[in-house]
Amino acid sequence: MKHLFQFLFLAFFAATTLVLSSCGDDKKTDPTPTTGTVNGQISPANSVTTVTATSSATPATTATATPNASGAYTFSNLAAGTYTLSFTPATGYATPATQTVTVTAGGTATATPVTATTSSSGGATLAYTINGTATTANLVTANVLFGSLVIQSSSSVGARGVSLSLDQVPTGPRTYTFGGAGSTSEISVVEAAGAGLAEWNTTVSGGTGTVTITSVSTNPRRASGTFSAVAQPRSGGASGTRTITTGTFSNVGF
Repeated sequence: MKHLFQFLFLAFFAATTLVLSSCGDDKKTDPTPTTGTVNGQISPANSVTTVTATSSATPATTATATPNASGAYTFSNLAAGTYTLSFTPATGYATPATQTVTVTAGGTATATPVTATTSSSGGATLAYTINGTATTANLVTANVLFGSLVIQSSSSVGARGVSLSLDQVPTGPRTYTFGGAGSTSEISVVEAAGAGLAEWNTTVSGGTGTVTITSVSTNPRRASGTFSAVAQPRSGGASGTRTITTGTFSNVGF
């Protein structure tokens, strides 16, 4: 019996030792982190399309992030080091200044919040050919007045201004075709004439005009499209016609 108890004790001891040894083998040391995270915020949320992180290491590495609908962006798994953040603006916004952020291994860095501003031109463009002369507007503006959309432009070429007045504010692609005295939409051309101004307009008999809205965005609200016209003299200083072809406009905010 004594030998039986000794045998059982030794068996128990051996089994326990194996279990404890096995448990000890399962203990693993977590690896030391080598990367970190950068979080940032863009305002307005749609003003930046892409954020690029460029490392100061040699050779440099880059990573890109896209802000979400709230303007938040995140870079994950960036190697520890210093990065320059650059921003690609959406249409109509100026390019935000770059900034520097330091990434620490296992840490989360918060970039300085970015508030983008609209560019001086608002990103709008307008160009056309008038009586054979290609013209690009230096200034383009638009307003909604009494339920109509009025796009105005001016150019140093011929000291000329061209405006498109549409009797309904577009909410999507559509075409306005008009002309003559009964028209509620119009295209007008104004040019310097001596000390005064001369005007041509599509509402005068024989005048015609077409404006095609090809796209409308909602946030921010901008329109792009094409236009053409034959504008007739409207003021005493105007003579002949003003024929506009290949007219285009893009990203006109209203």
